[in-house]
Amino acid sequence: MLPITSFERLDDAPLEGAVGDSAVAPCRVVIADDAAGMRALLQTLLSLEPDFDVVGVARDGAEAVEIVERELPDLVVIDVTMPVMSGLEAIQRIRAIAPRTKIAVLSGERRSLPPGADAIIEKGTLNEALIAALRELCPSSPSAPVEEPGSAG
Repeated sequence: MLPITSFERLDDAPLEGAVGDSAVAPCRVVIADDAAGMRALLQTLLSLEPDFDVVGVARDGAEAVEIVERELPDLVVIDVTMPVMSGLEAIQRIRAIAPRTKIAVLSGERRSLPPGADAIIEKGTLNEALIAALRELCPSSPSAPVEEPGSAG
């Protein structure tokens, strides 16, 4: 069994405008990884969750930047080591394009939080823990239904 690993966060600030007036919009996600199997796994996992909407999938950092510029997602899940443009360089460009977008870095090894990233998640993290970590980053993805004040009864 693979170990559950922790992730680091920079802040708890919600994204402005992430929550609609009457319903919570799904968290719009871009996935970037050079490994086709990892892209497919992440896309499948997130597509099974009603509070996530995968709006783009990239094979490298340059493609990730292009998709982020076009889609302006709530969350980017990105690998560090990719061809054409590394995840580390892509993070800096994504920050310039979409400063409110949360960025979760996937890493195959223990490492410190890269500059510009909001969280780091080790590859091999159990699916449930991965989804929970991404939900914490994306305020438009509640982990449980929220009751309106005064609606109990």
